[in-house]
Amino acid sequence: MKEACLVFDVLHHLKFVTVFDQSYQVLYKKVEPKTYSFDEDGIECEDLPGLVAWIIAEIESLKSSKDFKITAINFTSYIGALVHLDSNHQPVMPVYDIRRNLGYKINKSIDQALENYPGWRTDLQVAENSFQTVGFQLLWLKITKPDLFVRVKKSLSIAQYLQSIFSKQYFHDFSTIGCHSACWSFEKQEYHPWLKEQGLNSILLPLKNSNETVLADGIYIGAGMYSKIAELQTFMAIEKDQFILLSTGAWTACLNPFNSDLVRESDLTNNCFSLLNSDGRIVRMARLFSGNEHSRQIQHLARHFGHDESHCLNIKFDYRIVKKLRQTVDQVRPQGTELGSMLDSPFMERNLNSFGCIEDAYHQFVMDLVAQQIASIRLTIDHQINRKIYVEGGLAKNQVFMSLLSEAFFDRIIYKVNFRNTASIGAAISIANSWNPTPISAETLEVEAL
Repeated sequence: MKEACLVFDVLHHLKFVTVFDQSYQVLYKKVEPKTYSFDEDGIECEDLPGLVAWIIAEIESLKSSKDFKITAINFTSYIGALVHLDSNHQPVMPVYDIRRNLGYKINKSIDQALENYPGWRTDLQVAENSFQTVGFQLLWLKITKPDLFVRVKKSLSIAQYLQSIFSKQYFHDFSTIGCHSACWSFEKQEYHPWLKEQGLNSILLPLKNSNETVLADGIYIGAGMYSKIAELQTFMAIEKDQFILLSTGAWTACLNPFNSDLVRESDLTNNCFSLLNSDGRIVRMARLFSGNEHSRQIQHLARHFGHDESHCLNIKFDYRIVKKLRQTVDQVRPQGTELGSMLDSPFMERNLNSFGCIEDAYHQFVMDLVAQQIASIRLTIDHQINRKIYVEGGLAKNQVFMSLLSEAFFDRIIYKVNFRNTASIGAAISIANSWNPTPISAETLEVEAL
């Protein structure tokens, strides 16, 4: 019977369960939309009991398989959602939606709490005040829900909470506490003192490397990790040279694990910041809301030109269109684009009536999007020689996007990754020391050089 690793990847809207054998071949996979609950304010939030019940049911079912034996389990999750536990390690309140608005009062309280720390944004590597920033979320909880806050003893990411159900251990891994959390002093490499000063002690838990495991009932339980860092482990396992990873989804995240310089405040305003890798080393990341912008614009184009939304997804790259547009339309330059959080692409300023067909308009939109993407990528490279760029996710399958990106970085090798959900395989690789002596092969990821 094959030994296997089971990975749960919990994203904002989807949940994945995957079983890998020791050759990292997929033995079982399921993808389901998330179910949601509502918090005490009537706002949609995580259905935590439903998620836990689903995971336990999947584990029990897969443990009975006659084809493989589950020897290890790991978890990944999106960043910013917190499970707050009481002294009995039971959830105190809902897992609030990370899209909540902090509000004016909380933003003023953040400024007051950190006013004695000049340069705190660069020390904490915080690009903006948001509910997704867990330190600020805890301050919100303390101020707006004091009766619940006093009961909170431990605050964990979803990935760490899920592993605690089996390991009975409560901690953070580096990847979750080190991603725009407003908790980690990147200059001192320790928890920032503002947390203790404000009584936000529930977040001050022990730290572990993401590759650590605990043996529970004969199964190695991984520490859990941030899904984007899990993706990064996949490529670090197959690549000996320096590279950057362009992970595309609703957010397009460019990660450079070879740039350990803390970003400047000017970079933070462009949504570029440092975070921590699985072992606590610094990684530079820059984000764009590219995937969301792409979805929004193809709806806009479809309505204007009278096509179905799927039409844009089938448009092939045509260099003749690109050449014509460059001769007749003013083009944006990467150095002239804005990169702040959730900004529109430059295409929003264009008049659709100036395009004769949807193919021309779509090519121009992607040209504008790629101009932004080039500028964002350059923030992570910062004069380094990263000869390889791996692109995975939805936009990796977009011929127009990939052709324009390859043209822009003609001096580098662009790789298209066809394997879906590299976070899951990265989570399995991260704890390979406990369950799998076999290294992963690049062929497993279906990597294709352009």
